[in-house]
Amino acid sequence: LPIIVGRVYNTNNPHPWGLPANATQSGFLTRSSMGATWQNANAFRFEDKKGEEQVWLHAEKNQDIEVENDETHWVGHDRTKTIDHDETVHVKHDRTETVDHNETITVHNDRTETVDGNELITVHKNRTETVDKNETITVHENRTRTVDGNEKVTVHKSRNKTIDKNEVDKIGKNWSITVSKFKTETIGMASMQNVGLGKMTNVGLGYNRNVGAMMYTTVGISRSDTIGKSLTSNVGDTFSLTAGKGSNITMDAESITLTIGKSSLTMKKDGTISINGHDISSIASGEQTMRADGNVKIKGSKIFEN
Repeated sequence: LPIIVGRVYNTNNPHPWGLPANATQSGFLTRSSMGATWQNANAFRFEDKKGEEQVWLHAEKNQDIEVENDETHWVGHDRTKTIDHDETVHVKHDRTETVDHNETITVHNDRTETVDGNELITVHKNRTETVDKNETITVHENRTRTVDGNEKVTVHKSRNKTIDKNEVDKIGKNWSITVSKFKTETIGMASMQNVGLGKMTNVGLGYNRNVGAMMYTTVGISRSDTIGKSLTSNVGDTFSLTAGKGSNITMDAESITLTIGKSSLTMKKDGTISINGHDISSIASGEQTMRADGNVKIKGSKIFEN
């Protein structure tokens, strides 16, 4: 039986891509099965026109490529890939992608990235990240952040920081805090501050300190207070001031007592004044007047009078 290996184009079997305009094109074009229109076909076309050489492949519906071993693609210039619907890439082992120049990825809707193991990102120069709305970062275990140079954090509105357990701040040199308006610090139990050399507090207008129960102040060497005008101290019960080992001033609602060694001066609320001491001298460079509405009692082993 004869075997037909080719035929020339005619009116019944015209050139698939039109003559004479596409005379440099050749290839294979197979129409779809019964029930399809003349536009439905698979095609494999060669363009041999000088300077416009092209290999064109058209799958009327699906295209499946199977490679039993390795596959290599080389594109001498640009490459454009357009997918009208979804794309799924499944790499069952490792994947390496190298871009020698710039890369731009644009996602017009949402993006989800999942890494089941570890992730390492290295940027050898600068990095800029811009989030137009909100950002949430969740780390379920530990996080370490290292900045070899300087770091600047700018928050144009409010900032809240919550630490459920402990926080340690270690600053090698200086620390400066500037608050334009108010600062409130609340400590549930206790606060301790250690300053190695000196501490100075400047308050422009007023200073108020409230202690609910007890307050204890210790100064190792000396203390000096300078007050421009007046000083007022209110003590609800007893006020005691001690200097050295034998000098003491004690004040309460009933009396004031000044004690120096074996000498004491007591003034009571009812007007009684008591002076106790080993020797008592009363010397006046001018006149000295002693007056009492009642009796004047003077008692001693001897009474001398000029």
